[in-house]
Parts: sequence; structure tokens; C-alpha cells
Amino acid sequence: MAGGRRNLNRSGAGRQQTVFSSDESKSKLNNSEGNQSKAVSPKHMPVPALAHDSNVTFEVLMFMFTATATFLQFLHLYRTVWWLPKSYTRYAMNFYLIDPYLVGFIFIILVRRLVYSLIRRATIVWSANPLWPYIEQLLRFFLLGVVMASLVWCAYHIMKNHPLVNIFYLCYPISVYFILFGISLKPFFDVMSLPTTEEDHKTKILGKPCHSCSTTPQTIREEVDKLKTDFNNRMKQILFSSMINAYYAGFVPCCFAQSYVYYDIFWATQHLTFIWMSCFTMYLVHCYPISYCDTLHRAALHLGKWAKVEGRSCHLPSHVWADTTLWQQGALVKHCKELYKAEGISNAAEPGNSSHSRFYAVFQNPSLLFCALVALQLSLVLMQIVILVRTTEWYQVISLSLLIFANYYTLYKLVRDYLICWKVYKAEAMIQDKTNGG
Repeated sequence: MAGGRRNLNRSGAGRQQTVFSSDESKSKLNNSEGNQSKAVSPKHMPVPALAHDSNVTFEVLMFMFTATATFLQFLHLYRTVWWLPKSYTRYAMNFYLIDPYLVGFIFIILVRRLVYSLIRRATIVWSANPLWPYIEQLLRFFLLGVVMASLVWCAYHIMKNHPLVNIFYLCYPISVYFILFGISLKPFFDVMSLPTTEEDHKTKILGKPCHSCSTTPQTIREEVDKLKTDFNNRMKQILFSSMINAYYAGFVPCCFAQSYVYYDIFWATQHLTFIWMSCFTMYLVHCYPISYCDTLHRAALHLGKWAKVEGRSCHLPSHVWADTTLWQQGALVKHCKELYKAEGISNAAEPGNSSHSRFYAVFQNPSLLFCALVALQLSLVLMQIVILVRTTEWYQVISLSLLIFANYYTLYKLVRDYLICWKVYKAEAMIQDKTNGG
């Protein structure tokens, strides 16, 4: 009898322990669900529609800038003293020293995107929508054939007057292109044509990624990953395009200058640097307009941020992080044996994920990003003005004046975007604080 009572008590204790663990798991689940229900959806302030240059307009401006920069570099190399009374020439440049086939090679490289944009715009007007993808592909192949044939023809004539090793300078960017973009033709002709999948095409309108105010954490993280990939692809295109423009407009003319030609190496290198920096900021403004940055900003607000809690805080009440839960601000979770605190309005990010942390830090307030770009462009303009004031040579005055004039337009657009972003996101932050306080 005594043994039977002991077994009965043990079985009853086992039932109580099972019931307690079941209740504990239910309470954890309810806490997680309650934490998700308390999460506040971010409030978005609409950004006013601003005038943005079309691809054709931008390519016209970029070609005019790079063509002018190329002419100025040739001016640095082959300038004359034509104003002297006993000068043997009446022209400001020794045009007979300039290789016309080299000029043709550089011209083809710089004008390819402008020609493609103009033909593409004209083709879109009269072509049927179902046939446009095939026509666009045929257009790229046709232009590629024309461009490559023209470049080979120019390179053949260049080889007659220059060492064979100099041809390497003409073909070097091709290897860089294959490393960055593979065999895709889109980036070669269009700066806004980025590698995308069929699923990405469904989420884009006129090349701009779309944002969906979802409350599902998996959907938010997937959207952030796509936006991050798109941002990186645009940055890769910006770096390559600015590099190749500066390379052919500023570096190649110096490589093919005759050995007996004297020129100021420091000034030519400075001109090359200014070309690259100017092209870089111009591409940034075109590829990252304010509407695009606002899309990434909205996704960042939904993604949120986790801060690691340091010190001995193991006794604080916390939850186990779940990828299906949208956590509220101030929530404490444990993930990978570490304790994290939610600092965003809505938190769908993975704690400890550095990629998510960087995305939130950069795009939580894009006005800071625009402020950095304004500081960069303003520094470039001020540096050119200081150099212009201290310059005495006539060709240097002409060169800097034209470059500064082009940089003024970029500075204007950056300042405009920064002021608008600063006002919009300041008002948005006030609304968020008022909503959370209430």
C-alpha cells in the first residue's frame, strides 16, 4: 500500500510538472504574440515630387562634360604661345600633334550611351509593348557591333603611330568591365540598366524599387535584401562609369602624348582627379534621387535596429527572438546567447546581423547622407575656386572655370535634396515621437 501511494504521488507530481511546462510555453507564446500586437507601424511622410533629369537629358549633360574635359586635357598637353609676335603658329593648340584616331576612339567610348538613349527613346515611341524587350536586345547587339568595329578600326590606325604596349591602355577597362558585370550588355549602354531577376521586375516601376508597408517580418527582411542588392548594383555602376569617363577623358590623352612634348604633370593629374570626382557626384545624384532614397528610408523604419546589451543583465525579463515576430520598441530578446534591446519603432531585423544594422544606420535618416554629399561637393567647388584664384596661366583659368561651372549644377541639386529631406524627415520624426508618446 505504501509503495502504491509513493507511485501515485510520483505520477501526480509528473502530471503537475507537465502541466506547468505546458503553461510556461503558452505564456511565452502569449508574450511573443502580445509583443507583436503592440508593435507600432511607422508613419511615413510623403516626399514632394521633384524634377529629375531623364536618362536622355543626363547622358547629354554627361557627354558634354566629358567631351569638354577631354578637350581641356588636350589643351594642357598641346598648348602654344600663339600670342607672341614671333610665334610659328596662330592657333592656341598644336592640332597636328593630336592623333585623330585617338580622338575618335575616346569619342566613341564617351558617346555610346547618349546614342543608345536617343535611339531607345525613339524606338519606345513607335514599337509595340510586347515586342519592346526583343527590340531592345537587338538594339544593344547592333550598337555593340558598330561600337566594336569602330574601336577596332581606330585602334588599328593608332598602332601605326604608337608602340604596341600602348594598346593595353586602351583595352584595360574591358577587363574591369567583365570582372564587375560579366557578359551582360546592359551596363555598357545604360547606367540605369541593372542586373535583375524576373521577380524584381514585378516590384519595380520605371526603374524605381517599390516599398510595401508590410507587417510580416519575413517580407520586410526580403524587401530589405532586394533594396540592398539594388543599392550595391547602382554603386558598382557609379564607380565604374565615373572611372571609365575619367580614364578616357583625362588619362589616355597623357599616355599617348609624344615623348618630346612637355606638359605640367601635376596639373594634368589634378585635372584627372577633378574629372573623376565630378563624374562621381553627377552619377550619385542621378542614380540615387530623393524618391529612391525615401523608398530605402521607409524600408529601414520597418526593419528596425537591435542594440546589444552589455554587462551582467541575464536576470532581466526577456524573450527568445523569433523570426516570425514583429517586435516593439524597447523589447528585450535573447539570440545566440546574447541579449539585445529593440531601438526601432518596428523591429523585424535579426539581432547581431551587421548587414541589417548598416542598412538601418545609413537610411534611417537619408538627410545625413545628402549632407555628406553636399559637404563633398562643396569642398570640391571651394578647392577649385581657391586654385582658380591663385592661377595665372590662361589655359588653367579656362580649364578650372569650365569644371566649376559644371559642378555648380550638381551642388544645386544636392543642396535642394538635402533641405527637402531635412524638413520632411524632421516632421516625420516629430510625428513618430508623438505617436509613440501617445
